Amino acid sequence: MQDTDDELDLATTGLHPMALSNANPMSLGPENPHVMQFIQLWEWQSHTDHQLRASGPVPHLQGIRRFAKGGPRRVNYRQLRGDYFDFQGINWRDLGVTRGAARFRRMASFHNYVNRPNSDSWRSPMCDRMLPPEENYFRFQSMDIRKDVRLLHFQLRNILGVASRTRVFYPSFNSIKELDPTKEPNEARDGNPPRERNEGKIAMQFDSQTAAHTSTLSATENILIAGGFYGTYRYRHLDSAGGQDFHEGRLTNHISGITNHVQIHSSRHSSTPLAAFASNDKGFRVVDLSLNKIISENMYEFAMNCSALSPDQRLRVIVGDRESVLITDAASGEILQTLDGHRDFGFACDWAPDGWTVATGNQDRSVRIWDARKWKNSRGESTSIAVIRTEMAGARSLRFSPLGSGKRILVAAEEADYINLIDAQTFATRQTVDIFGELGGVSFANGGRDLIALSCDLWRGGVMRLERCDAGAEDTFSYARRKAAQPGGWWRTPGYDWMQSPEQVVAAPKSQETLTQKRRQAAMSENWTF
Repeated sequence: MQDTDDELDLATTGLHPMALSNANPMSLGPENPHVMQFIQLWEWQSHTDHQLRASGPVPHLQGIRRFAKGGPRRVNYRQLRGDYFDFQGINWRDLGVTRGAARFRRMASFHNYVNRPNSDSWRSPMCDRMLPPEENYFRFQSMDIRKDVRLLHFQLRNILGVASRTRVFYPSFNSIKELDPTKEPNEARDGNPPRERNEGKIAMQFDSQTAAHTSTLSATENILIAGGFYGTYRYRHLDSAGGQDFHEGRLTNHISGITNHVQIHSSRHSSTPLAAFASNDKGFRVVDLSLNKIISENMYEFAMNCSALSPDQRLRVIVGDRESVLITDAASGEILQTLDGHRDFGFACDWAPDGWTVATGNQDRSVRIWDARKWKNSRGESTSIAVIRTEMAGARSLRFSPLGSGKRILVAAEEADYINLIDAQTFATRQTVDIFGELGGVSFANGGRDLIALSCDLWRGGVMRLERCDAGAEDTFSYARRKAAQPGGWWRTPGYDWMQSPEQVVAAPKSQETLTQKRRQAAMSENWTF
């Protein structure tokens, strides 16, 4: 006997399609459905929407039932087979549709969250520019499917910590988990199925569900830190014994004290580790992690959602629950510049290694690029050197490639699905990488050679690893060549990396790789097989 629609729904999610809710129930999570709900809703709606069924194939019940039984724990580059096996191991052909059709449907049904009505609508007089996806900077390496990623907020997406290419952290249900994305599962032996050795381990254990409500997460080579929903934070040194060996503190007792963002950096005058917290109570605080003590506190007129420190540690860019961008004195917190142009609240920002290129991402589906040498024009108007429109939703995480890693790139991870890798010299072209599911953040590793992304989808989320595919390209790049000046292109500087010559890159204190190392990698890449 053929199953009814309701029976199928109960067999997979236990919900009727009309009751579909957040991707992460029991939280302030996103309102868009996770991938299983998306496929179910697509099939269910086709029964009442004749135009939808007439427009092409829709997922069928048998394929959805097989999809619900589970999928691979790990996907490698060698396994990719287009519609038969994508980055998340989804067999779209078995579902009765193509990946392209699913992407079209997802784009049409996805809801980008905004605080200002219609702020993300595009109108012809606007300067927002959709960049052509013509580049290939990174290639897919692997994805570890993890069903225990916990995303608890519908706006905050910085919950990924990357200490190195082998140490990646994300929030789970009662802990922070650590995963090594470079490990492969053991091969099958004696006819038995392979034993997974890459299950991850506990990096930080919480003593209650309340304490485990992680709103932001960050990591460096030495420190892992997590901010919570109730004004608290916890951190541990990564060379310590284990998940119970951590320090904790409180930033605020305010009823709206959720910790929106944290950035770890060193003191300008010493190697003392500091943590800069942006909180929803409109406070911005810096904690000395060697003493576990708040050393500065500044209150602003609106909630802070993200911050980034300039390379010389003198300035800070801050975005929050207002359309304007703040440039502040990093030591005193004094507002030095207020930049206008965005049309909705901001949740992402970063400061490039060259010292003057700044990126901000807001819910209006625009990423604005600013030049610190000329914040405003002669009339006192804020001046963006580029305004880039995102693909499907607002940018929630922005990362410039590190100094010494090669071609300048700005990574803009959207609220869900899309990761944009933008040419950070011309801001004229990009590469796009898309998966299905809410994104929890992106981070560079291995000196910028690896890019780690976190998907928070309940069924096919996990940790995705991409790898640079232009190692050694600077050997064929003419650093002396300077393009003819273009109207409005006064801000462009020559060079392949963030500095104008390989010698400058190697000599820079914060360069993460030497030119010799990069050339060795380029030579090795000739022998790589996939």
